Amino acid sequence: MPVQTAVQGESGARSWVGRVLRPLSGRRPGGPGIASDPLLAFASEDENKTPPPSDSEAPQARPSRGGTRVGVALAAAVLLTASATFAVTRIVLRRDARSAPQTGTVTVVTRPAGAHVTIDGDARGVTPLTIALSPGAHTLSVRNGDEERVVPVTVTAGGDIVRDLEMNAAAPLAVFGGVSIATDPPGARVTVDGQLAGTSPVTLDELAVGEHTIVVASATGSAEKKVTVAAGHTASVVFSLPKVSGPVGGWLSVSAPFDIQVTEGADVIGTGSASKIMLAAGRHDIVLANRTLEYQESRRLEIVPGQTTVVRVEAPTVPVNVNARPWAEVTLDGESLGQTPISNATVSVGTHQLAFRHPQLGERRQTIVVTAKGPNRVAVDLTK
Repeated sequence: MPVQTAVQGESGARSWVGRVLRPLSGRRPGGPGIASDPLLAFASEDENKTPPPSDSEAPQARPSRGGTRVGVALAAAVLLTASATFAVTRIVLRRDARSAPQTGTVTVVTRPAGAHVTIDGDARGVTPLTIALSPGAHTLSVRNGDEERVVPVTVTAGGDIVRDLEMNAAAPLAVFGGVSIATDPPGARVTVDGQLAGTSPVTLDELAVGEHTIVVASATGSAEKKVTVAAGHTASVVFSLPKVSGPVGGWLSVSAPFDIQVTEGADVIGTGSASKIMLAAGRHDIVLANRTLEYQESRRLEIVPGQTTVVRVEAPTVPVNVNARPWAEVTLDGESLGQTPISNATVSVGTHQLAFRHPQLGERRQTIVVTAKGPNRVAVDLTK
């Protein structure tokens, strides 16, 4: 449309010049006139010539040669000005075409800020983030802690796309260290800073950084050591205790798919997912528990002197309900659960990874904890 307007402008200028030149280019009766110049002639002049005057009309005054030359010069200047204006208009239009935007922009905002952004597999920074992208389809991935959003975007030249996402706040990282405690012979009761920590061998993962006092005790004696725990490291300490000539007890081995605390009466006698505990020979009533998963089970067992009694814990299964807005295909630990809404899916107690996928809204991943007592419900809004 701008080019058409410029052409029309030049045509109008030429028509106006023609109207200026018409009175100066024709011959007038009764005297010499200005000869028609091909540069200044218009087709309309031949069609609309003034008819010769009658004898009764009075003779017209002849235009002077000086006035004619001035008129011709003025008309030529006007025509040159119109042509120059049209040329400048075409240059400006070409420059505007060259300066048209060749990319679009994508702005990513998250609450909370600081989420890591990846576009087409390349890390681009943290939110809030604005970046220029070539036109076409792109894959936007936003990760905050364990949560990840995958959103497809289509960029157009000169276009602006804004993605505003609600993310789960990442839990603050605690600074801990650990200590591995072993005794010879094994099976000694272990206390750390006066608190019962289980039976050796045992590994404690969440000890505060600094110095701790470790005491081990058995039927044959006890020992004490001080250990300094560093952040992110596990210290190792070994105790040698007096030995007896014959076995006075046996061992309890606990195998479970999640961490288990083993108690007898009011005493904690073992922790961890794989514990080997020395117990006196005879009958014992123990309780296996995980407070986070709301799991608890009582067992009665017989400890044989010099032998190991194995107790295996199977994770119970419970119903889980899953839903999404507007809808999504759901996988649990990589296995398909189907399309939402999903009712009473059978899932084992413990920690699992859920993935929600929608063809337009992308993918979202979430870590869930399924408890023994429930209810276990998971719902996500993919539009946010």
